[in-house]
Amino acid sequence: MRALTLVLALCLSASLLLPGCTFGVSGGFIFNDADQRRAIEIYKAALAKNPDDWMLHRRLGLAYFDLKDYVRAEQSLQTVQTLSPGEPESLLYLGLSRIGKGEREAGLKELLTYRWPGKFYHQKFVQEEAARLRNHPEEPAPEVIRDILEALKKGQREQLEMERDRLGGWR
Repeated sequence: MRALTLVLALCLSASLLLPGCTFGVSGGFIFNDADQRRAIEIYKAALAKNPDDWMLHRRLGLAYFDLKDYVRAEQSLQTVQTLSPGEPESLLYLGLSRIGKGEREAGLKELLTYRWPGKFYHQKFVQEEAARLRNHPEEPAPEVIRDILEALKKGQREQLEMERDRLGGWR
């Protein structure tokens, strides 16, 4: 738990102290590759003390994903699935990592059946985009990954709208 607190404090401190700090593709803080690599080392050290912390494995996998190290991302995210079967964010990035490492059809096939319980639009838009992309084999992997992530963002917006409407138009 102390390691997780340290990681969160590091991220928060960096976001407050470094102008231009942004969220990475996978939602992790990124500054440059060196900073991402440092975060990976922090995650690894934390995992050495708590190897069954699936959330740390997910953060590690997402950091590797941000660095386009899809083989290591896949390994870390597969560990998440072992520790927390069906965890939706790691399932999404598992499929994307497979696409990134050249296993386009396997990755898209996984995303065709992607599930995020309670988040219908998240899964709907990802599934639809995966189906569309199967018909466009000429599209390079980085664009496929971008398109899937954009579909997820669109699904998140739709989900939020639907949830707001359920609450009587809360805005």
